[in-house]
Amino acid sequence: MFEARLPQGRIVKLIVEAMKDLISEGNIDCTKSGLALQSMDGSHVSLVSLLLRAEGFEHYRCDRNI
Repeated sequence: MFEARLPQGRIVKLIVEAMKDLISEGNIDCTKSGLALQSMDGSHVSLVSLLLRAEGFEHYRCDRNI
């Protein structure tokens, strides 16, 4: 089971908007410690690394790694 709630859901939208011109795809890993994303840009020059820790969510539950 995975559940996550941010006090301000707009934050996720702002994060995605900030990354959209740099990367076209990425995998989000859901673990007990939070959400993580790593992705290279198309020319393999830039690395995007994002970690949203579980403590930063109003509610966060991840029973197994996804």
